[in-house]
Formats: sequence, structure tokens, C-alpha cells
Amino acid sequence: MVQSRFVELLTKELTEGLTSAEKQELELLLQQNPDYKQQSATIKQYWNSNQTTYKASTANFKKVMDKIRIAQRSPDVQRNDKEPVQLWPVLKHLAAVLVLGTALYLGYLYVNTAKKAALASNWQNKVTAPRMKERLVLPDGTIVTLNSGTSFKYPLTFGGKNREVYLNGEAFFDVHKDREHPFIIHTNKMNVRVLGTAFNIKSYDNESRSETSLIHGSIEVTLNDRKSDRIILKPHDKLIVENSLPAQKVTHIPRPNGNDKLNAPVKHIQYSVTNITYNPKIDSAAVETLWLKNKLVFNNEDFETIAAEMERWYGIQIVFRHDELKKLRFTATFEHETPTNALESFRFTEGFHFKKKGSVFYILK
Repeated sequence: MVQSRFVELLTKELTEGLTSAEKQELELLLQQNPDYKQQSATIKQYWNSNQTTYKASTANFKKVMDKIRIAQRSPDVQRNDKEPVQLWPVLKHLAAVLVLGTALYLGYLYVNTAKKAALASNWQNKVTAPRMKERLVLPDGTIVTLNSGTSFKYPLTFGGKNREVYLNGEAFFDVHKDREHPFIIHTNKMNVRVLGTAFNIKSYDNESRSETSLIHGSIEVTLNDRKSDRIILKPHDKLIVENSLPAQKVTHIPRPNGNDKLNAPVKHIQYSVTNITYNPKIDSAAVETLWLKNKLVFNNEDFETIAAEMERWYGIQIVFRHDELKKLRFTATFEHETPTNALESFRFTEGFHFKKKGSVFYILK
């Protein structure tokens, strides 16, 4: 009983640690039995030099156990009684330690693998095809509306101190208020942190320009390549992020009232803050959110940007035969028009030509 208790305590000391009472008990056993003390020192030395090998390989552990069993069955084993430590008791104790250590390690691998699998299965990835939109209600009550050609990754249940999601595309968020658990949207250029508010984010990975338009509430934005900056937006603010400009060039977009905000030179990414756009002739809502009402609005946009929007909106492909045509600029609103009608309206003002082949539109001089 004493010997088995010694093995139990020594095994626990090496693998998971002892309580204060158990530590005192083990020290008393070591003081009372010199063999235990020597065996403990030998096992600890062996354990410290080999634990990585045996924890990581059950095959090596089996080899050790086989050797112990073979040696124990052999009648030719010679023991030297003068040696301060007998080999077989030490190996028996070591085997007990290795058994528990290996079991704990395999248990750790099982739990860790199961935990990773659970975390992976907790995430949902929603993708909207061209011409499609989708409305989601997240576990916390947040409502998200996805525009066409958007990928949105979110957890089936929120855990931890933050509510985090990932966006590639455009979405309107009406975030459920929870001061204890901030809501964070990650995109390829920026991270938006909110408590409870309504705003629109447009950030496609394949486009150089991203926008965040705040309807009400307050949000904090950080840029992925300049995380020390904190950009705070108030209602009716719009953050514009560009990464196609030369480094150190400042993007300056003035507010309609002349009260400009921060325009900062950043390596690779430039940003500016202006006002969101309202056009009472079109709708009382902000222009940046009219896609929610199935209205496609362009306000002095270049043809290349417009083409990307139309491809997602109509599920078509637009090919420019001449690069200079990409720089043409248009202002227009479409609601029920077909892509052919939309391009016809542009052609009427600028005089270019186009031809259609299946779902592909070729823009010509």
C-alpha cells in the first residue's frame, strides 16, 4: 500500500502537480524510505530528459514496456544488491508514470481536437450570388442584410467578450446593443467596432475602395495596416478607404459644409471622412443604403466602378475593349431597368458602343 501510494504521488507530481497536503505526504515517504528517495531522483532525471519523446510517441512507449516485460520474464537477469537502486522497482515506477503521462497526453489531444472541431462547426459562412440579397438574424438579435456577391462569416453562438464576424462585400448592420460585448466586423482593410448602431459597410476584396456609412449610433474603425489609429464616426459620417494611391499622397474629400475631417497619409492605405449623401429627389434614405430598396445609384462614379456594381447587381460580365472608356463618369439611378437599358442610357450621354453575347457585354468605342 505504501509503495503504490508512493508511485501514485510521484506520478501525479510529474504530470499534473500536487496539492500542499500531497506534497508533504510525498516528502515524508521520501524521508522514511531511502530507496524511494533514490528511485524518485532516478525517475525524475529520466522523465525530464525523455518526456517529450514518450509523450509524443505511443510507439516508443510500447517499446519500453515490451522491454520491461521481456526482462522481467528472463531467468538470467542478474541483480547487484550492492547498487543503491534496484533496476526493476525503478522501471515499474517509471512504467506507471509513463502510462499515466501517455494517457493524459492522449486525452489532451482528444479534448483539443474535439474543441477545434467544435469551434470550426460553430461558424457559418453565408454567400450571396449575383442578383441576390439575404437578410440574417444573428444569435444576439443583430440584423444583417447582405448585398449581392457578398461573403459573410459568423458564429452560430457568440462566446467570449466580443461578438466578431467577417465580411467580404457589402452589408447593412442593425446591431443589437450590448455594452458588455462589443460587435466587431473584420474586413480586408479595416475593423469596425460597435456596441449598438445601424450602418452600412462596403468592402469587396477585389476592389481598392471601401466605405463605412453610419446612420445612427457611434462606431470605431481601425485600419489593418495602421492599428494604432482609432477613427470615430458620428451619425451621417462616411469613412472612405483607398489603397490604390501612392504612399504619402493624401486623399482629400471635403464635406459639403466645408468642415473637413481627418485626411491622413498612410502607407498603402489612405482614408478620409465625409458626409453620407442624401438626394430627396430619389429617396429620403441615404444614397449609400438605397440598395436595400432595390435601387442602384451612381453619383459621378467612373465606368469601371459602375461596371463592377452592375456585374453583381445583374449577374452579368462587362468587358472593356479600350481602357480609356473605364474613366468615363456617370450619375444615374436604376430600379427596374435591365442591364441593356442601363448601358443604353450611358451610351446616350457619352456615345460609346456595346454589344451583347450571352451574359457578356463588350464596351467598344
